[in-house]
Amino acid sequence: LSFPEPPHISMAGTGTGADAGSPSNTGTGEQQAPKSDTGAKDKGKEIRSGPWLNAWHDPVAGMVSYSQFMSLVDMHADGDHRLVMVDLKSRIRIYQGTTIRWQQDLLDIPVAVECFYHEAASPAVPSMAVASANQVYIYRYLRPYLKFSLPPVPIEAAEAEIWEAVAQDGMDFSHAVQRLGDARQDGIPLSSRSVELLALEDSDQQREFVEQNKSVPLVQHTSITCMSVIKQQMDEPSAVSMLILGTESKNIYFLDPSGTRIVQKVDLDSEPIFLSVVGLYSVEYRVTVACRDAKIYTIKNGSVLHNVIELETMPVGLIRMDKNIHVGCMDNVVHSYHFKGKKNHTVFLPHPIACMTAMTGTRAKSFKALLVALKNGDIRMYNGKQLLHVLTTADSVVGMLYGQFGREEGALVISFASGAVGVRILQRTASLENAQADAGPPPEQDVPLDIPKKTKLYVEQTSREREQAVEMHRTFQRDLCKLRLTTARSYVKLLGSGYGPVSFMGGAQIRLNAQVQGVGPEFKILIRIQNTGANILYDIPVTVSTNQTLYRVHRPAQYLPLLVPRQLYLLEVPLTCINEQQGTDVVRVFLCSTDSHVPIISASVNMPISEERLPMD
Repeated sequence: LSFPEPPHISMAGTGTGADAGSPSNTGTGEQQAPKSDTGAKDKGKEIRSGPWLNAWHDPVAGMVSYSQFMSLVDMHADGDHRLVMVDLKSRIRIYQGTTIRWQQDLLDIPVAVECFYHEAASPAVPSMAVASANQVYIYRYLRPYLKFSLPPVPIEAAEAEIWEAVAQDGMDFSHAVQRLGDARQDGIPLSSRSVELLALEDSDQQREFVEQNKSVPLVQHTSITCMSVIKQQMDEPSAVSMLILGTESKNIYFLDPSGTRIVQKVDLDSEPIFLSVVGLYSVEYRVTVACRDAKIYTIKNGSVLHNVIELETMPVGLIRMDKNIHVGCMDNVVHSYHFKGKKNHTVFLPHPIACMTAMTGTRAKSFKALLVALKNGDIRMYNGKQLLHVLTTADSVVGMLYGQFGREEGALVISFASGAVGVRILQRTASLENAQADAGPPPEQDVPLDIPKKTKLYVEQTSREREQAVEMHRTFQRDLCKLRLTTARSYVKLLGSGYGPVSFMGGAQIRLNAQVQGVGPEFKILIRIQNTGANILYDIPVTVSTNQTLYRVHRPAQYLPLLVPRQLYLLEVPLTCINEQQGTDVVRVFLCSTDSHVPIISASVNMPISEERLPMD
């Protein structure tokens, strides 16, 4: 296998990226060093920006690399980590410090670059994997070594039948286009050839396209959307690892350490765009996948879990740290979720998110933080939901990566939209514990309350309660029992007089509800009667009592032949106000009994003020 290999590029000193003859960079970055009258006295002074040191900046590097286009790796197992970058111009470049040590042209536009260890060797020299279209190009010892191609996507039977009929039976192209259009409307996924044919509007172009492709075998290739690396058996920096590929065909592929075959395939409901891996492949692992349907899926040991996180907008970044999943979305927010799906918090940002990366502690200091780059050039550092620092740059950030660069463990590599490349180094004395110090109870909790002083009366009352606690408790219980007895007697008396909400008679429970309708002077009393008991009542008279000087009832008495349990009875009683000037009164409704002078149940209706009668012509 041979890839095109341009002349080897090697630069000495601190020259810029693409041009060996360009002047060396002073390392001032997007911030210019202030001029000083002392001349050489301040020449080597470093510019400090919060916890960051501006180590190097190349404004003419000409590499526009997203976060997935960069990797930091110990390329020659000498402890000196190199920076591997690819860009949309189909180039791959390796930086050693500030010098370009190696560069080649790629065969296609890259999607992602990763470095992995294919075997347990000493010294451990990694391999580079560049994903492009449906293929993965693997480099070993800075030479092309292997090209792995993903298997083609199965073609739907309906589409294959149409193209087979065109090639063998000579089906007319217009009929084939019509059948392909019907298949697309039915929800059948079509291949790129059929989609391209349906996109043509001219019949001559359609005929020419069919004639050119009808004899070519119908094969649909997928495309790689994202790539990551998982350790196989040991969690060591140089342990044997495997490649994980996400494709446009809604699949996740796990390759063996040699990168020559697929060992596992996982199907998803949407196209993956971001991957985050935790664990070991041979022990237990979880792969967090952000997809284009604005959902986050979790793959555990080859199975897709049911706890799916649904987002409001499309994700633009995915970072997993410990048990927390941080997702940046297009609506300028960063959501934090527990890996089981519970939301921890949400951080609102003033500008759209460009990219995200994780900061992990060095061997000398343990810490974890989240870096979020915004479209306006700010890089925000968060510990949980606490903002630690904002780094302002003069250009828009398109990609960044945190790790070991050279022999410095805390290096932040930044790629700008203008093609510039910058490196910031975290100060060894930088304190990132502000968020943890501010966490916990609010400071107002330590302020003592203004409690009044104990008076002599309070002390005497406390002493009396302590000495006479038993007598006071007995008195309270006696008064409470008297109150309950008085309440029960009043309720029984109310039920016996027929004024309660529910009446009990002969094993039946009667409910009565009455309300008034109308604005006057003609009213209507709507009476609802229901027997909620188990027995039937017979011959129940219903009477309406009013103030004869104010109201006139047309039918003051009515009979109900029987009251069936669970049946609701409605009665309408017309009522006329004969004197609108004397105010209002109460209308009473009684449900009587033939065996007692006490009504079974009664209801009172407060009449509204009656409108005056309109004069008649």
